[in-house]
Amino acid sequence: MIAHPKLPLTLSGLAALLTLGAALTGIIQPSIYQPMTPDNLMPGTLSQDIISLAVSLALLACLRPLARSTSLRLWLIWLGLMGYLAYAYGIYVFETVINPLYLIYIAIFSLSIWAVISFFARADLAVNAPDAPRRITAALFALLVAMFLMLWLSILIPAMQNQSAPVGATIFAFDLALILPLLSFAALMLWRGQHWGDVLALPLLVKAATLGLSVLIGTLIGPLWGLPLAIDEVGIYAVLTLLPAALIIPWYRNVNA
Repeated sequence: MIAHPKLPLTLSGLAALLTLGAALTGIIQPSIYQPMTPDNLMPGTLSQDIISLAVSLALLACLRPLARSTSLRLWLIWLGLMGYLAYAYGIYVFETVINPLYLIYIAIFSLSIWAVISFFARADLAVNAPDAPRRITAALFALLVAMFLMLWLSILIPAMQNQSAPVGATIFAFDLALILPLLSFAALMLWRGQHWGDVLALPLLVKAATLGLSVLIGTLIGPLWGLPLAIDEVGIYAVLTLLPAALIIPWYRNVNA
């Protein structure tokens, strides 16, 4: 399935080790993010460290099985985890979260991007998933695109009119330029039953579930920083986490081992 996997595995292993150290540091010493990170963003920052820690451990656990086998479905899980790291630490890099770990954030972002590039340069993505829930997954991806497109535009358009930069502008750039078009493309391919839909479904579900869980945890721990707990938001984020997570299982079972 993938010829000469040593390079992507080495790059991802280094990224995972750096993420492990950076995430643990942020969890143990959250003051490292201040004064640059305001209190209202600290719950999301801490929750991202929690999920990043879990992702780094999952990646490290994948290294040996991937080195010894050609399991396509495990590689697709790996790809989704690497996508999470590239997105999460890309935000830190471009938002210039300057602290003693900033060069490590750049390294994680760079290693993740190059690991994914080296994967696609070597992979033979002959995905076979005869009974995968393509239409349901396509509908979920379309729903995510519609929701976040409306949400981000509702923030960006007033900011553009007022000529004031919104907080976390990198997220809008990443989502509108990369993530939402990719979800739209995957949804279209899945609806038509075409190859690239099967390739992208499992990685995008993993990325959506991990990011959704990060936002959910951030919302739940918000009261520790004096933020109100919005039950409706908790419900929305729980659904946005559980729906992709639930679809991971049938896709994993259907993709050829």
